[in-house]
Amino acid sequence: MYLLPPGNYCFYLRKSRVDIEAEARGEEDTYARHEKVLLDLAARLGVSLTEVYREKPATSGERISERPEMLRLLGDVEEGKWDGVFVIEVERLARGDTMDQGIVAQAFKYSETLIITPMRIYNPNDPNDEEYFEFGLFMSRREFKTITRRLQGGRVRSVEDGKYVGNKPPYGYIRKKLPGKGYTLEPDPEQAPIVQLIFSLYTDTDPEKRMGTGRIARYLNEELKVPTANASKTGWIVATINSLLRNPIYIGRVRWSSRPQIKKKNSKSRPRKNREDWLEVQGLHEPIIDEITFNRAQKIMEENSHPPAPKGKISNPLAGLIRCDMCGGAIVLKPDKKTHPYLLCQSSTCKNVSSYLHLVEERLLQSLNELLFNIKREINNIPDPHENDQADLRIKLLQDQLKTLLKKKDELTIQKNNLHDLVERGIYSTEDYLERSKVLTQRLDEINDSILKSNKEIQHEERRSRSRSELAPIIEKVLQEYTAAASAAEKNALLRSILSQVTYRKIKGGRWSGEQSNFEIKIYPKFSFH
Repeated sequence: MYLLPPGNYCFYLRKSRVDIEAEARGEEDTYARHEKVLLDLAARLGVSLTEVYREKPATSGERISERPEMLRLLGDVEEGKWDGVFVIEVERLARGDTMDQGIVAQAFKYSETLIITPMRIYNPNDPNDEEYFEFGLFMSRREFKTITRRLQGGRVRSVEDGKYVGNKPPYGYIRKKLPGKGYTLEPDPEQAPIVQLIFSLYTDTDPEKRMGTGRIARYLNEELKVPTANASKTGWIVATINSLLRNPIYIGRVRWSSRPQIKKKNSKSRPRKNREDWLEVQGLHEPIIDEITFNRAQKIMEENSHPPAPKGKISNPLAGLIRCDMCGGAIVLKPDKKTHPYLLCQSSTCKNVSSYLHLVEERLLQSLNELLFNIKREINNIPDPHENDQADLRIKLLQDQLKTLLKKKDELTIQKNNLHDLVERGIYSTEDYLERSKVLTQRLDEINDSILKSNKEIQHEERRSRSRSELAPIIEKVLQEYTAAASAAEKNALLRSILSQVTYRKIKGGRWSGEQSNFEIKIYPKFSFH
């Protein structure tokens, strides 16, 4: 039997769709079976596995970006942490597009990391192994695409038959199994009347009684105390009400591909498509709302819609910076044709009161002036030999602490490397091996975190006095240029250069009361000087 050279080895586990379906039929847990196979293989090859990268069962295999353990593994492989990675088959590493497959192949090739499977050991720097490896990934991708097309085609045919293909029913309905294959919907006796109430309030023929989406959200949250479908802490919000009012499911229709998922390099989104571009047919389920009421709601929404702001244009100088100090949500800018633009927490359930934008800006600039004054005062007091001695002592203590941590890390690493000997001698069972490995890995992670923290604290001490002197001229420059800035975008860029966040709180008083300035803001500079 060929033996692997001594070194650091780990194993990677991911369940496929077939594995999950097999477990649902009562078969053995896939991870338990794969762990035993790989541990036995490692014993035969004469090496010890010291860490496991185990994806959560529901993790998609399509994209690396959706697999946190794979990302962690690739990072460790690129840093040269492992001499080899055990996996049940190479297809578990990458089943995505050619870019993902290339990332995996290059990570293993440039770090000279072996890929060990029960069928073959791949050396990515061996031309023959590299060809086998890349061909295996190609065939895996082809199989995945075929399965995806078949599943998508089946969903479209189900929608055309009037079935409901979503995994989660819309608010107001319960998912019901049909004889044979597929599902439909039936009204939820508790939620369906709420849907009817929302449409009734929004489309009331009496303008005095008619409610907008914001008022409906507050009415459901505060007066009726109706929970949302997910029992969300934020409760009903305007976006949820708008989505419900637009959904043709409530007039007995089913739709598909109205908001398809668009995947980009590092993100996913669900933009709303034009109605003529999605599939919508009569469903098998009973409607909750009549078509006259539904069409009236669509007309009211169209009449009250506002054109979206130009993409990429910033109208709020505090955009992306200011957050609610009560609920943590975003504070947004609202225009007001009669008075001035004002800032308001976007959560309909939050008690934070609005304030005019210009008053918040004035307070923020005042806070920056106070910060500048305090920094200059500290700078003038810095030439103190005693303070410098204290700083040197703090740095020395931190460096000694770092040396102790590094020594402890080396000791734990040796313990991890000796685990397999204990297994061979019968002192540890496979379960003991995995448990002990997990404990040592956790302790090593904690020490690595402590090492990282110590390094940051040393750097912080070394930068502390320098940051004070560097920050002062930057704040002065921002204050000088802010009032002269011609656009909200310029002001926003200036604030972002020195601030990471601003929080806003106002408990009572409105924009029209005598307590317009009765609010609090806190600024969080990017530079640390304490």
